[in-house]
Amino acid sequence: MTLRILTALLLAAAALPAQTANICDRTPEVRDAILEAVGADDCAAVDADAMAAVSTLGSSGLASLKAGDFDGLTGLRTLDLSYNYLTALPAGVFDELTSLETLDLGNNRLASLPAGVFDNLVPQPLCTDAFCGVV
Repeated sequence: MTLRILTALLLAAAALPAQTANICDRTPEVRDAILEAVGADDCAAVDADAMAAVSTLGSSGLASLKAGDFDGLTGLRTLDLSYNYLTALPAGVFDELTSLETLDLGNNRLASLPAGVFDNLVPQPLCTDAFCGVV
């Protein structure tokens, strides 16, 4: 009897629609880049599976970022934030980017980086004045 209940629960869970990933409140340039990457027009329609499947993302015209802008992008391997107007990075902004291999922050207006901004990236990044890439 327990096996029947477990089977019924698994079948019910498989029939549920994928959970949507709330990207509507993200920085507009990041939201638009995500929409383009997943091929969607409506930010409310982007689901968690589509977010996790994004492997490359870039955005231009950025003056600032929010801490959760890249949340859910667990499959992201390349993030190009070069040639923007970033002056600061929020703590935890890269925390969920567990697959990140390349991060380009070159040609921004960053005077300093917050302590621990790269702590959750594996392996640790190597930064120079013009480029910050994960090695």
